[in-house]
Amino acid sequence: MSQIRGLCGKEIPVKQRSQAYYEKRLRHKVGRAISDYRMIQHGDRVIVAVSGGKDSLVLMKILSDLSGAAPVEFTLIPVHISTGYEQDFDRVAVWIKAVCGQEVIRIEASIKEILSSVSDPEKSPCALCSRLRRGRLYSYAQEVGADSIALGHHMDDIIETFFLRCFYTGQIGAMAPSRVSDDGKNRVIRPLASCPSRLVEDYFSFFHLDPVSLNCPIRPDGKREVVRRYLSVMEREIPQVRFSLFGALGNIDEKSLCIRESVCANPH
Repeated sequence: MSQIRGLCGKEIPVKQRSQAYYEKRLRHKVGRAISDYRMIQHGDRVIVAVSGGKDSLVLMKILSDLSGAAPVEFTLIPVHISTGYEQDFDRVAVWIKAVCGQEVIRIEASIKEILSSVSDPEKSPCALCSRLRRGRLYSYAQEVGADSIALGHHMDDIIETFFLRCFYTGQIGAMAPSRVSDDGKNRVIRPLASCPSRLVEDYFSFFHLDPVSLNCPIRPDGKREVVRRYLSVMEREIPQVRFSLFGALGNIDEKSLCIRESVCANPH
């Protein structure tokens, strides 16, 4: 039995939510996002980027469930881009095979070697690593004729990116739930776009599976951590602030913005 705090500050006992409860909520939110942003069409072949982290595993499980129940038929292609930093991905691949009935395609990308030779030791290598992994996914999608690439970004990732771009680049933008790459050759979708991170983490706890551990030179993302602290402070006063912010990203009053003529933002 857990506790929640009522309006008067009194602790109120509540029953623990079940796995079925979280699964139902996630399937509803993901299904709605797929429909709202037209992420998947009948007959699509969808690459699911499986890093082995919590978000990607939840994404794989929910899409696997929906593929057998959705009104449109689509095929999933789980793909793992091996960076050289992952440990124990084999057990994650075994779990996906057992639970989702899918073999994970593993692609060696030699990213560890590339980063060790070209990355700046004073800066975080995460952005470069992400670009290298994305590039390999794009190439493989072209090889197999995939219609889209599903990534595990959730609502919190999108909101944090919005603030980061506002605060540090002077640009309004975030991460679109569905978009075509700049060269027009690949389509990226984010089916967890309307799912808060807490919902994803709560559901993952029922998997009884440890995510893949990384032996990589990750450095704390100070800017993103600042944004997270700001959001936590705002949430104390406005409990629904994350949902309001996400809704605002699709409810834009362009006439009220300070847009000069013939000025276009750089694409992200």
